[in-house]
Formats: sequence, structure tokens, C-alpha cells
Amino acid sequence: MWLTLLALRNRIGILMLSLAMVVLGVTSLERLPVDLFPNIQVPVAFVGVIYKGAPPLDIEQSVVYPIEKAVSSASNVEHVESFSKQGIGAVQIWFNWGADINVGQMEVMQRVTQILNSLPPGILQPFIVKFDISNIPVSFVTVSSDDLDERALYDLAYNTIAPQIEQIANVAAATVEGGKIRQININLDPALLNARGLSILDVVKSVKAANLILPSGDLKAGNLDYNVFTNNQFKTVDPIQDVIVKVNQQGNPVRVRDVGTVTDSSDIQTNIVRTDGTRAVYLRVNKQPIANTVEVVDALRAALPKMIGIPPSVKLGISFDQSVYIRQSIQNLIEQALHGSLLAAAVILLFLRNLTSTLIVSVAIPLSLLATFIVLYFSGQTLNVFTLGGLALGIGRLVDDSIVELENIQRHLNKSLQRWDDIAEEVRGIKPGLKLKLDLPIKFEALVEAAREVAMPIFASTVTTVVVFLPMFFVVGIARLLLIPLTVTIAIALFTSFFISRTVTPALCYKFLKPEQEAHRSMPAWFVRVMDWSRDRYESLDRRYEDSLRWVLAHRRLFITSIVLIFVGSLMLLPMIGTEFLPVSDESQFRIVLRAPVGQRVEKTEQQVAEVERVLRENIPADELETMVSSTGVLAQGRSSLFNPNTGPHTSVISVYLTPPDKRKRNQVQVMNEVRPKIIKLFPGVAMFFDPGGLVKRVTSFGSQKSIDVEIYGYDFEKARGVIRQVEDAMHKIPGIADIEVSREENYPEINVVVDREKAALLGISETDVANAVLFSLNGNGQTDPIIYTDPQNGNEYYISAWLAEEHRKDLTDLENILLTTKAGEPVLLKNVASLKLNAGPVKIDRKYFQRVVHITANPTTRPLGAIADDLDAAFAALQMPTGFSIKLAGQIQQQRETFQGLQFATILALALVYMVMAAQFKSLIDPFIIMFSVPMGFPGVILILFLTNTTLSTTSMMGIIMMLGIVVSNGVLLVDYTNVLRRRGHSLADAVVTASRTRLRPILMTSLATVFGLLPMAIGWGTGGETNAPLARSVVGGLSVSTLLTLFLVPTMYMIFEEWVPRKFNDEQPAAAPAPTSPLPALE
Repeated sequence: MWLTLLALRNRIGILMLSLAMVVLGVTSLERLPVDLFPNIQVPVAFVGVIYKGAPPLDIEQSVVYPIEKAVSSASNVEHVESFSKQGIGAVQIWFNWGADINVGQMEVMQRVTQILNSLPPGILQPFIVKFDISNIPVSFVTVSSDDLDERALYDLAYNTIAPQIEQIANVAAATVEGGKIRQININLDPALLNARGLSILDVVKSVKAANLILPSGDLKAGNLDYNVFTNNQFKTVDPIQDVIVKVNQQGNPVRVRDVGTVTDSSDIQTNIVRTDGTRAVYLRVNKQPIANTVEVVDALRAALPKMIGIPPSVKLGISFDQSVYIRQSIQNLIEQALHGSLLAAAVILLFLRNLTSTLIVSVAIPLSLLATFIVLYFSGQTLNVFTLGGLALGIGRLVDDSIVELENIQRHLNKSLQRWDDIAEEVRGIKPGLKLKLDLPIKFEALVEAAREVAMPIFASTVTTVVVFLPMFFVVGIARLLLIPLTVTIAIALFTSFFISRTVTPALCYKFLKPEQEAHRSMPAWFVRVMDWSRDRYESLDRRYEDSLRWVLAHRRLFITSIVLIFVGSLMLLPMIGTEFLPVSDESQFRIVLRAPVGQRVEKTEQQVAEVERVLRENIPADELETMVSSTGVLAQGRSSLFNPNTGPHTSVISVYLTPPDKRKRNQVQVMNEVRPKIIKLFPGVAMFFDPGGLVKRVTSFGSQKSIDVEIYGYDFEKARGVIRQVEDAMHKIPGIADIEVSREENYPEINVVVDREKAALLGISETDVANAVLFSLNGNGQTDPIIYTDPQNGNEYYISAWLAEEHRKDLTDLENILLTTKAGEPVLLKNVASLKLNAGPVKIDRKYFQRVVHITANPTTRPLGAIADDLDAAFAALQMPTGFSIKLAGQIQQQRETFQGLQFATILALALVYMVMAAQFKSLIDPFIIMFSVPMGFPGVILILFLTNTTLSTTSMMGIIMMLGIVVSNGVLLVDYTNVLRRRGHSLADAVVTASRTRLRPILMTSLATVFGLLPMAIGWGTGGETNAPLARSVVGGLSVSTLLTLFLVPTMYMIFEEWVPRKFNDEQPAAAPAPTSPLPALE
């Protein structure tokens, strides 16, 4: 109450405060980072290790397992996962929620450093990265040219474009994919090596020794001091041919050119990128963790035309831009908020019938929003789909406090005017011709009295609406990270709204508000007619409400029985409403994973990808298709290989980007489902898997692309095959599942080189020499034992790599005839010291909780996720598992169950907190108990609207239910509080209940309808990203609509019943101003 008095006595101060809120709010809004998600810090770190040429089994045993053991004992580690595939291993460390990931990352780094010496010598330095939203690219920059080949394009992208992009503010990395990597190749002929008694190891050693720069001290000669250094680095490629490998017994040197040729060529191409049907090179641009995606992309677009060193024939373009979806989603939310504000204002105008009153109330919306932006800016939040969603969600609720305040002020002013008119009539009877005007002290008293009357219910309703969100902090997982910013935003906005209703609203009312009749005198005739029509309609509604309420109070048992039947009847619809973790957003993209027979060459896979692209272009209209980007095979180096989903040269990912939703008639899933049957039948024996969605889906699934994830734990590969078949068969029988994909691929052709230790030892050949000779002969020494060539023209560095010429590494015979040299320098063939065994091994080995695990993933299509999960549980319960094997449902199913469990607990806790807050406010245990009867009345509305709109019960719709719980009690608070006020003023129980209900009918209808209409644009769910918050808004709209209707009758009924059962004695209260005689229509005077 003191806030209102302060505002009325210092109106200039309130004006200045409002102006400060506007200035600071606008400034904060301009500087707030714009992004799709809040600053999410998923507590996961990756340790990646490149081990070129090593098969998955070797990497699992010699690299991944030791790292797993080392890092698992770090503090706050919840569990450890890993995968091993050809040439690369990665360990994921999952920390407990809330742990400091930076501290964890440092500890992991220390533990990995401690065991480095025990890891195989051929590995590259392990690297550690945090899982962050920034690991998902914000843009792809394509590099194309009619003049330059793939090698020149890669070189340009890697050495010229990538460094310039990485200098752009807040860009974390620009990783090059596709193209051919320049390499100086020494192509050796095994027959020439054999004739001269040399092995490939001798050649590598000699070239490496010849290519060096070493300091050799300094020389002081005369007045000068010279730095002396030995510089034998190759300036051009030709001198490499002249390097002497050995001097033979006749004293003749054997040079590199005597055993092979040197070419300025490229490394083996393991990754092919295509953009819109042609081979290309692109840069995957990642942002810094806290950077603004929109700003980063804008800076990137501005920088591309200004790049230095780009030949005129080279075209730089952006084929994928994450900021487009973000901009459209944010723009859509802003439009929803504006439309909601206008609808809420229209509702207020119809009820208050006063333009000035409507404007005064509507001021609460921009002021509350601007104040919220200030708090968001200073608390380091971003403007994202969830914070903006919270604001758009709260639009209707933001005006509720001001509506109640102003409606009561208006009613008291109308009463004051009526009393003043009565006095004026009496005065004119004594002294005709005298004019009296309503003076300010009486207006001040009316304002203060009105504000005092609603102070407690306004505060109670605000606190109850905010307090329901407190239990959200007990929810775990990704849902907590996404929803906490939304709840915090709503809480800030609501408290700001309360502050404005107690300060700005009364101050504006004092200055500008006039009694209704007086205000109409200055309005156009048509406006007055519309307002009179509105008053007539409301008076009619008010009379019907009074009649209905009196009938209900006379037939309480029948009414309560009907309410119970409505509630139970609505619960029968519940099984027909599906459940899912989060609603699927139309992100204008889907991807196709192509998996050919294991071992297929990357060039053959590329041909199949080209055919898929042709079918896509033929079946997706040009006005729906934006671009297509494919990545075939695996990256040979760098951290990108860690996040590349391809498992070998036989796999490819084709990303299809569609035009924005408002430019096409079908959603991404419909487009995908239409092309699916045409693509699946293209190549027998080639599996195709379809995944809708992009960034939103990956983040909510922790980087996975699919909603259903079945984990099979067990060590033995042979037994695992049987279990996988059983699980696959069971999943195929369950309707509504598509794209069933097994993570473990079998039968990658392998050749095991088994060294005869005794023979090797007798010849003085170590097993390391054998392994290196085989590795260098087939793949070159490039990354494993690097020799660097610096191009004198531009200073770029490239590998010098020795290997067998391509025609000498084509079959098993070539492998058997790889040359080694003994201690005496005699040549020995590999087949003389080792045997070759043909084998087949897994393409990729996944591990979790120190056990091997197989993931079988799938997408739900025609049925909700919750129903599919129940069927999977039932199917797996009937399976017979071998000893040591177990099955677990993970992915979004696990997330959904954990989140729903947390939200159910949060709902119960929220109800308890609401009751406690109201009990403290009313200083009674009975009044809040009566009000709590309005809570279950919202559930029939929620269930009905979800059923009618075919909306699932998801995390967002449950958030809507929790928010609805806080809002619906506000109506009960208004009714019970004013009934108590009238009882204290001496009204009888029946008169107090009916009069309070009629007096509070208008503010209850206004606040409820303002909230409902304010949320309607969001509930409809149109526009980009509209699917995310639509279930939340629908829950509030449905629950509040039905609850308001039933609460207007149920709360007065329960009040009567409890007062008759347990009568209370109310102390008589004298109001500050003598009450006018009770009017038959107190709300309409």
C-alpha cells in the first residue's frame, strides 16, 4: 500500500522512473545477444585421438580403454562414453549437472597427459573439446571455381579463407571439408627398393634428415656478429629427388630418384563434399560459446566480399545459415506478442468502455517488457526463443494486475461521482445555479481506498503465479536448461507488472482518469454507441450470472456432482492424448544418411549420392528446395572428424535445406515422407535413413539426430549379433516407427599382419618397424612421422609423404612383398617375417559405462513417442537375453521420462507452495483451501484443448499446465478476498457471496479474457518456430477458459458450504470512506 501512496505523492518521481525504464530498456534490448537457445552448458567434454590407419578394435583396446579408466575418476564425473572407428577414437565425459565444466576439462586434460606415455607411439596429440552449441555450425561457406581444381580450392580455403574467417569476432573455428589436400608424394617402386636393399623406412629417415634447419651458434668477425645456422630445408620439390638414401658397397650413392618418383600431388581423398550437385569445398563455421549467432553470421556475410587473396574466378557463398531460422523464429514471436497485446487491449476496452483507461492499463505491457530486458541484459541472458516465448506468454498476464487495480479505481470513482452528484442535487435545491466540480481530495481518497482494497489480492495472485515456477529448478536434464530462462523471464515480467500496477497505474489514473460518464462526453458519438452496446451486453451477462449463481447456490449438490462428472469425463480423454519430449519444430531441413555395403570405395558412394540428389531435385519443387549439401566418407584429420557422423568411405550424409515455412505449403516431414519411398528403392543393399530437423532436434537430443534410442549392453560380438536381430525384429513389428538404424556395422574387411616374433628377432627387425613399414607403404608417413615442406611462394606448409606407388598397393601380393631391412642391411620381404590373415571387424565400437554398447535408433512417425516407448518396453520384456547382455531405452524417451517425473513433482510442490503463500496472505487455512478448488477446474480445459488441437502432452504443454495453476488461483483470490471484506463490513453470508461475485465478475472476466486473447496468436502456432511454444499457450488458454467459467460458480459455492460447516466470526470493519448504499449492480455504477 505504501508504494501507491508514494506514487500518488511523488508523481514526478514516477514519471522519471518510467522514462528511465524506457531508456535503459531500449538500450538493453539493442545490446542483448540474439540466439536460438539460452546459454546452454551441457556438462560434456570430449577427448579425441587421431591414430591413422588403426582399426576400431585396436583403438578401443590401446587408446580408448586407458583414457576411459584415467578420466572416470575425475571429480564430478557422472559417466563415461566412447566410440572407436577407423583412425579415430573419442571419449565423452559426462559430468554431473551443475558441475563447473571448465574445472572438469582441466582435470581431464591433466589425467590424459599422465597416461600419454602408455598410449601407442603412432597417435597424434589428444585434443579436448567441450560439447557446446557452438560445436554445431552456424554457417557453411562454399568455395567454388570453374578454373581451379579441388586441390587448389582446398589449399585456398585452408590457407587463405579459413584464417581470415577465424579472425572475425566471436568465430571459434572455420573447418575445411571436401577437396584434396596438397602433399609432396614420393612414389616408391618395390622392385627398385629390393634391388638396392632398401626399405621405405630408410627413405623416410634419409629425407627427414636432409630437410632440416638447425642453429649452429654465432660468429664474431670484425665489427659484426653473425648468427650461424644449417639450413637444408627444401625450397622446391626437385631437390628431394637428389637426396642420398644410402651409399652402396661400390661407393655409389643411391638417390631417391633411383627408387621412385617425386610428385607435387595430393593425399588420398577420403572425404568428398558436394553442393547442389557438384563437387565443392566448404568451410564449417563455428561460433564462440557465448556469441550472438545473428551477429556472427552478419559479420561473416560482410567479411566475405572483402577477403584478401581470392582469385577473381573463385566464388564464395553461404549454403547454410542458422541465423535465418533464428531471425524468423524471433520475428514470429515478436509478431505474436504484438498481436496478443492488441487483442488484450481490445478486450480491456470492451469491458472498461473508456479509451483512457485502456491506454493506462496497456502502458503496463511495454513498461514491464522493457524492465525485463534491463534485468536480462545485466544478468547475462540472451534474447532467444525461450526468453521471448516467456514474454509473449506473459503478455496477457502482464496487464492483469493493472486491470484489477484500475477497474477498482474506476468503480470507486463512479461511486464518488454518484455521491457527488447527489450532493450537487441537494445544493442546487438550496441555491439554484451553483456548479460543483469533483475535487481532487475526494479523487485522492477514492484512489487510495480502491488501491487498498485490491492490494492483497494483487500481490497474492502475482506471488502465486511466480511461485509455481520455483520447483522448475528441481527438474534435471536439457529441459531444465531450456525452461529455466523462460520461467525466470516470466517471473521478472510479473513482478515488474505488479510494481507498475501499484505505482504507475494509480499515478496515471490520478492525472488522467475520469468517471465513465464524464469520459464519454468528449468521445465521438459512434464510439459512445459501441460502448453503450458493450455496457448493455455486460449488464445482461451480469444479470444472467446472478440468476445462475443463485440457482447454483440453491442446488449445490447437483452442481458439485456435475463438476465431478466433468472432471472424471475429461480424464477419460487422457489416454487419447499422446506424449512426447518436445514438439517437433519445422526447421526447414532434413538429412538422409546413406550407408552402402561396408568397404565400398568413396568414389562409388559419391556416384550413389549424385543419384539421390537427382531424385530429390526431380521430386521437390524449386520453390520448396533451397540447397543440398552432402559429405561422403570420413575426414582424415582435425577435430571435425570427431563430429563427422560418417563411419567410413561407404557412408554419406546428404543435408537438404528447404525454403522457409511461409514460402511452402508442406512441412519438412511431409516433404521428407514423399521422397522417402522413391529414394529407398534406388539401390538394393544400400540402406537409407531419414532424419527431420536440425539444430533444435540435435540440442534436445544431446547431439543425436533421432528420438528413439535403444541401447544394448554386452561384450561379445557374436552374441550381440543375435540380440540386435531380436531387437530389430521387435521394433519392426511396432507401428509408427521408421528409419531403424543399428550403430554397429559388421564385416569391415580387415587384414591382420601377424608378426613371427622369433624370426623378426633373429633378423633384428622390431614389430614397430614392421608396423611402420606397412603403414608408410600404404598410407604414407604424412601425419605419423611428418616431414614438412614449406612453399617458398606463400609460406604454406605441406607434408612430404613416402609410400608405394599406387600400382604397387592394389592387392594382397603387394602387401606380402613390402620390404624390410635387417640389421646387416639385407632386404627381407614382409611374408618372410609375418603372416597375413583375412578378417572382418566392426566399423565402429561404442562404449558406455565401461561396457560395449550398440545403439539402435529410429524416428516416430504416425504415433507419439510415449506410446511407442510403452510398446518397446513390453516387447523387450518378452525377449530372452544371453548372459551379460541388457537392454535400456535412452535418448529422448529417457529424457521424457525423467523430465515428466520432475515436472510431476514440480506440479505437486507448486500447489503446496501456492497454498502456503495464500495461507500466509489470508492468515487463514480455510480460505486458501477454498481457492484451491479452482485448480482442478483447469485440467478439463487443458485435456479438451490438447485433444481437439491434436497436441501431445509434452514438456512445453506441461509447463503451460504449471503456469495455468498459478493464474487460475488469482480468480479465486479476488472472489474470496472481497467476500471477506464484505463480511467484515457486516453483510450477511449469502449477500456477501453474491455481491462479491458480481463485483469481481468484471475484473475476473477481463483478466482471464485478456490472458486468453493475448495468448491466442501463440496458441495458433503459425510461423517459423511456432510449434515450440504453441502447446504451452494452448494449455494456458484451455485451462484458464474452462477454469474461469467453473470457478465463478464453484468458489462461491464452496465458500458457502465451508462457512455453513465451520462458521467464522468476522470483526466489523469501518472503511476509510463511508460505503454508499449497496447497489443492485455494484460493478456497473
